[in-house]
This record gives sequence, structure tokens and C-alpha cells, in this order.
Amino acid sequence: MLKILYRDILKNDQIVLLKGENGREFIENNLKKEGFKICVIECYKRVLKNLDGMTEGKKWRLYKIDTLVATSGEILYQLKNIISDIDQKKWLFQCQVFVVSKRLSNIAKDLGWKNIIISKRADNKSLLKTIKFEYLKKNIFFSFGRRKRI
Repeated sequence: MLKILYRDILKNDQIVLLKGENGREFIENNLKKEGFKICVIECYKRVLKNLDGMTEGKKWRLYKIDTLVATSGEILYQLKNIISDIDQKKWLFQCQVFVVSKRLSNIAKDLGWKNIIISKRADNKSLLKTIKFEYLKKNIFFSFGRRKRI
């Protein structure tokens, strides 16, 4: 009963949905199915930075980068697009990648990553906590195997 009343009240209002150019349509489609009046405004456009993948890949390997943090699908696709096929196999997809959702995890997996860590939530604090926890877990494990020289 409350659900029906809630819907009836909201259906009389116009909802303005702000999104990026070619943004996901899940919310829009589902609200329309429920009978809501939706006005969609594409209010921003993401423009990818033009990067030289050969130079960046070489530099990142030289710095021994082995962990990536990706907070959008565009980041994952951009990395795949700019890094050469050889560097993808030998380096990029060997990197551990932190993502903020199951959706991004699925994208990363489909693109070729195997070591994917999903933050419990998509906020900065949760992501930072996840990164720190995984880093400590990895380093504590290795520190027990080392012997100190006196």
C-alpha cells in the first residue's frame, strides 16, 4: 500500500536526470517503466587524454608499477586501448587492479585482468581502506619468510 502511494505521489512530478554524454540508461529506463515523467539532460562530456601508450607503458614498467586503481570503465578501456598487445600480456594484465564495483570488476575481467580487488563500497574511505588492507596483507605474508641478518 505504501509503495503504491509513494509511486502515485512521485508520478505527478517531473524528474530531471542529469548524466554524462552517452551515460548509462538503467535509471532512466526503469523509472520510465514505472510511469515516471523523465527529462534527461546530458550535462557533461568526458574527453580522453591523448597518451602515447608506448612511452607510458615503458615508463610504468621502469617504475615497477604493479598495482592500478580504476574508478571507471573508461579508465580500464583507455588502458587497454593505449598499451600495446605485447605489453598487455607481459605487464598490464599482470598488474593487480583495484575497482569500486562488481560492474567494473566484470569489465576488468573481460578485458584480461585476473588479479582484481573490489572495494566494499565506492567511496574514497572504503577504497583507501581496501588498498591499505591488501598491501599490508601482502607485505606481512612476505615479511614472515625473511630472515634478519645480525
